[in-house]
Amino acid sequence: MQNHISTIFFDLFGVLLGIDQSVVVQYLSKLTNTSYLKTREITMGEPYMRLERGEVTFKEYVEDISAVLPNGNRIDADSLREIWMNSKIGEMPAVSLLDELQKKYEVWVISNTTEAHIKNLKSQFLFLNSFNGIITSERAGTHKPNPSIFNFALSEANTDPLSSLFIDDSNTNVTSAKNMGFKVHHYLNFEKFRQFIQAYI
Repeated sequence: MQNHISTIFFDLFGVLLGIDQSVVVQYLSKLTNTSYLKTREITMGEPYMRLERGEVTFKEYVEDISAVLPNGNRIDADSLREIWMNSKIGEMPAVSLLDELQKKYEVWVISNTTEAHIKNLKSQFLFLNSFNGIITSERAGTHKPNPSIFNFALSEANTDPLSSLFIDDSNTNVTSAKNMGFKVHHYLNFEKFRQFIQAYI
């Protein structure tokens, strides 16, 4: 039953904000002969977040994913950078549903990023100012999928797992939240998400 949900927690990158990841992931998936989902999990996971937070250079990001992806030695940093530069960060379609959801629920963000990064993004993307709160891994002192960050978020939002819905594009993060009792949705694409969330609008 969804009627006892009072709080919705969104992941930020890959759900609400992102480059057109499908183009990059598709390219790397074909290049390395790795399934799309596995490629996406590796390339848009923690290495991508480190790049987003400015903790590594693009070259270091490419080295990180090359070390983990099968046939990663096939990746050429310059070729990937060219595709990347043409996939500018922007709002993803899920943002279009926030207004409806915010009428009925407290809506929060849980993101593996820093306070400074969020401040910078808020000036670029005004919708980020409409949330009840944004939990960063910096403030929580721990990263997803560690249960501690979810406990921190629940405390900040003054709610509990059974009253909460968590949406993330990382299967690892979703599994961690599910194990704690959250209702969850593994975000793979907007159409599947739209069908899922319809029951809550």
